[in-house]
Amino acid sequence: AAKIQSEVSALGTKGDVGDVHVVLSADGTTQIAVVGLGSTAQLEQHKSEIVRRAVATGVKKLTAQSVEAVNVAPMPCAQSASEGAALALYKFDQFKSKQGEEKKPVSVSSAAGEAWQTGKVYAEAQNLARDLMNTPANYMTPTIFAERMQAELSKFANVQVNIHDKAWVEQQRMGGLLAVSAGSDEPLKFLEIIYRGAPSSDSVNLAMVGKGITFDTGGYSLKPGKSMDMMKGDMGGGATVVSAMRAIAELQLPINMVATVPLCENMISGRATKVSDVYTSRAGLTVEVMNTDAEGRIVLADALHYTVEQHKPENIIDVATLTGAMVVALGELYTGVFSASLKLWQQIEKAGKTSDEAVWRMPLHDAWDTMLKSDVADLSNIGNKSEAGACTAAAFLRQFVNGPRLAPPKVLSEQTNDEELPRWAHLDIAGPMETRNSTGYHSAGMTGRPTRMLIELARQLSKDPIA
Repeated sequence: AAKIQSEVSALGTKGDVGDVHVVLSADGTTQIAVVGLGSTAQLEQHKSEIVRRAVATGVKKLTAQSVEAVNVAPMPCAQSASEGAALALYKFDQFKSKQGEEKKPVSVSSAAGEAWQTGKVYAEAQNLARDLMNTPANYMTPTIFAERMQAELSKFANVQVNIHDKAWVEQQRMGGLLAVSAGSDEPLKFLEIIYRGAPSSDSVNLAMVGKGITFDTGGYSLKPGKSMDMMKGDMGGGATVVSAMRAIAELQLPINMVATVPLCENMISGRATKVSDVYTSRAGLTVEVMNTDAEGRIVLADALHYTVEQHKPENIIDVATLTGAMVVALGELYTGVFSASLKLWQQIEKAGKTSDEAVWRMPLHDAWDTMLKSDVADLSNIGNKSEAGACTAAAFLRQFVNGPRLAPPKVLSEQTNDEELPRWAHLDIAGPMETRNSTGYHSAGMTGRPTRMLIELARQLSKDPIA
């Protein structure tokens, strides 16, 4: 240890966060990565995130030097250390032809015990979401997505996976999902995952609804070609939700949960929904489609209404790569959270801080409801002004949770403390869905965020349900 310390000091390494230096052991047989954890004050304030990033940096450095096995010394925050290691090793290269010999995957171990294993489960769930989102849409159709998750979850006795087809969707009167999928030759699917982690109770504590648009052209409201390639990740909400469910089942958290994902493509054809078409949602509300690229809210609305009516959850959240407006507002760092429930927001904020996933509460206001007026139907699927795009999307979704809000109150006000069941929150993850950053535990491409936060939310609710 003294030799390592003197060598690092001689090289002028300060131990700043992100620093890494590799030295050889005394016998010259082992490479040792020394990573910086910053100042004591920094470490006290941001311990879990610094450790996650430092371990990732060290593992990446050793992997680049052809190390086959890495042992991580005991660290503060063993769960975060494990997450950093597993996230750092992520690569998406399955579609590249392999030239020469295949490298063996690097193995990482630690003597940290149960916390290390928990971190591994959290990180592997995020990596699964990364895989689902990074996979090209011709290899990640609604059918492939649903069957992949059925295979992932079938090993758990207390998980039921239902893959519903178009006939079932028609029986359920899901006019929105039918309208969005009409232009595609790929069959739509509606994925339903039921997890019974608390069999002594019949109640569902938490339901999650994920947007599952496996490719989004924008329909007749066509997206610009420059950014359309990213739309293979437009099922990021669905990917993070099902990956979180996979981890929750592996951890066997004592909570009853449901996840639903409406899966389809948004394409253009002679059958596709046109701008100004009207459809009838599962809730019975008619909707005028004023923008076919605002399709995520259309499929989520039917899924929210079904999940609330069928499973009667105490809390329900939807997760979606929903609006470009959210990217403008918060960039790639924050997930925007809309909720009228102060209690549910506080629980999400706590889960975000524990998992180091940045979340920011956005406003819900009666004014957003008034902006969804249509001249020919109950609602328009976009606001009637070119402003508050993420906010009006949230307001649209809210219409399908606790009943329609078509008649505005005489005094329009912000909604900040409505605890009517089910408590609902909408998570717009359009910003965090992808990154060009490859430092620390990040990897350029689809991020799989905020999967770890969703797992953490379930873990905290399983221990301490909202009163």
